[in-house]
Amino acid sequence: MTTQIATPTPGTSFVTMVENLVAGEHLEKNPWTPDAMWHNIANQTIDALVARGELRREEADIITGLSPLEELPTALDCPDPSPIWRCIYTTYRLTAGRSFSKTKADIRNIMARRAVTNKQFSFMLGVIVDRDARRPKARKELGSRRPSSLQRARNAFGDGGFLTEDVPGKQWIPVFEPLPQLLERALGGNRDARITLMIGGGFALMMDGYLTRDRESKLFEGSAPFRGSPPAILTDLAGHEHGLRMLATAWEYWDPTKPAHEYDIPVIHADGNIVVTGDTRDTRTPERLTEYRLYEIASPAKAMAGFLRQQEARKARNQAATPEDRDRDNRERLTMALDIAKDAASGLESSSVSPPPHPFGTHEEWERTRTTAQQVYEILVRKEPDPEEGNIESEAPGEGDDEDSEDEYA
Repeated sequence: MTTQIATPTPGTSFVTMVENLVAGEHLEKNPWTPDAMWHNIANQTIDALVARGELRREEADIITGLSPLEELPTALDCPDPSPIWRCIYTTYRLTAGRSFSKTKADIRNIMARRAVTNKQFSFMLGVIVDRDARRPKARKELGSRRPSSLQRARNAFGDGGFLTEDVPGKQWIPVFEPLPQLLERALGGNRDARITLMIGGGFALMMDGYLTRDRESKLFEGSAPFRGSPPAILTDLAGHEHGLRMLATAWEYWDPTKPAHEYDIPVIHADGNIVVTGDTRDTRTPERLTEYRLYEIASPAKAMAGFLRQQEARKARNQAATPEDRDRDNRERLTMALDIAKDAASGLESSSVSPPPHPFGTHEEWERTRTTAQQVYEILVRKEPDPEEGNIESEAPGEGDDEDSEDEYA
């Protein structure tokens, strides 16, 4: 068999030549995975943009990762050499304004398709922007049956990623400022800062598996209180102060060198203060951020409505359940309801609203809430389990051995 050597054409990079040769191998031997296919399409698309003068070669090198992270502060005038800044810049150069339609046109030409959906575009964007953190995030947690956070991130990008209505085809410019200043500008209503923070925080949340694709099974598993695609959740988060602070917190504590969940992200109150857990105010143990909690922060009203619907569904399922199953389900409901109640009470306690109206409502509303809380507390006190219940009393090793031996040989 004679192997033909690809001849470089004007505007074609060495990376594209290698990708094309690899593509030929996959056509003859192993089929492409969607990730690899879109990775190849992305490289060809970027080269096409360079050939048409839409991107300069140095800009393309930043996007494709040929420019090291250490060079980003100089090249982009960004505060630090973080993969998040490369992600934000890549998203800006491929989606802002007319760049979105031009990039889509090149994808259509390469794929010989009449149309490219936003979800397909987002998936392609995902396999570009995860390059700097791809290897660490591909590792699975020890003892976990869940897929790696990289795979969950790819699924999230395939469901729209951070391409909210404000991003593709809209006019916006990244705000390359340190995170505290970026957050203050976003809180002050600066649209560009809000979009920058939404992309940066959303990227961190997706790469660590906290924000995943929309699946109906989440409702049955109880991992989310309502259904919502990544763009919908990020739109809600970027729409109010608590959500913006959560995005900034995720960005601040994101670690590109570790797989997901090897570290905690402190949970914050709506006013930006870190949630304090434990018996004393000096105990500042971070709480594990969960997808359920993220949805609650994004839209408290939707989360509460979803929680109530889940309880009705559980109640219907429990009608035919065994008493043990009903008890277990009710324990889960009680724990979740108390967590929600505690979070709501803490939020009202730290409210900056000066009465009237009082954060806890009228005295009658406060009295009704206090009575209900007192009734729950009294039930818990009356039904305290025996601390020794379930423990098996056993002799220490060696005790009774002599007596048994004497009886045996008596």
